Amino acid sequence: MRTAMVTGSSGYLGSHVCKLLKANDWKVIGYDTVEPKHPYVDMYIQDDIRNGHSVFDVLDRFKPSVVFHFAGRIEIDASYKQATEFYNVNAGGTYNILNSMRVLGLNNIIYSSTAGIYEPKNEPIKEIDSKNWDNNPYAGSKMAAEHGIQHSGLNHVIFRYFNLAGASIDNTVGECHNPETHLIPRIYQNLNSFRIYGNDYATPDGTCIRDYVHVEDVAEAHLLAAEYLLSGKEPLILNLGTGNGYSVKQIIETAENVIGQKIDYQIVSRRPGDPDLLVADISLAEKILTFRPKHDIISILQTAYNWHLKNDKQKT
Repeated sequence: MRTAMVTGSSGYLGSHVCKLLKANDWKVIGYDTVEPKHPYVDMYIQDDIRNGHSVFDVLDRFKPSVVFHFAGRIEIDASYKQATEFYNVNAGGTYNILNSMRVLGLNNIIYSSTAGIYEPKNEPIKEIDSKNWDNNPYAGSKMAAEHGIQHSGLNHVIFRYFNLAGASIDNTVGECHNPETHLIPRIYQNLNSFRIYGNDYATPDGTCIRDYVHVEDVAEAHLLAAEYLLSGKEPLILNLGTGNGYSVKQIIETAENVIGQKIDYQIVSRRPGDPDLLVADISLAEKILTFRPKHDIISILQTAYNWHLKNDKQKT
């Protein structure tokens, strides 16, 4: 049986990947500061990736075939106020994992990076396109982690996600951040009082355009990447998205059609660090991993809404 160590195993994507790994007969070792609300781990270790002794001990005990590294800070707004904290977690925690893997002779890591490192452009972004440390401290911390992985000598796949969204089709796992910063769950949480951060961007309707990709499609890509690494192939950096962009206003209009309800919103000031447009060129992932997103924007919005309704019922 193959063994996976999944850092951030209680999080949004980590939960979906754990579920998929279990469905494919992997032994799953979850590692997170927060106890999982799902049953898809064989063993759970509650600790921080900044604890180098703990990271080493877990890797030494279980000798995972692949490390799936999702743990980290993701809130762009907060990164401006807590920049060193973001570098400490996202880069420093990653270096702990890399150092321990090297000492123990463990070679395969799949890393959760972000499209936020790219210089925005008015066409789909390729992996070789320009990057910018200074987009925001969050992006800088993810680039620092990427560089550490690339220079580590370990076999790796680095995924640069565009905008993960949606929930599992069976409604068992979904998106629930605290605080919630992602667009689609924020819309559903604020149907009568949603805020659009700026309407003066260089886009057709003035609101930001993003590439939304279903979390289950991204989880599938991680399983493909694990098989790729275990077959001994070369390190990769790949975009994960759909290649299609939707503005904030388009998402709101589509969500209204999905749920059959008007969504009231107001325009407020921009947030720092938000580019006009981010859309993925996924041709490399399609070619090398045969990555093919199965879910369209309707599926993303419908599964996210189903999860929102389920969570609301559980809170009452």
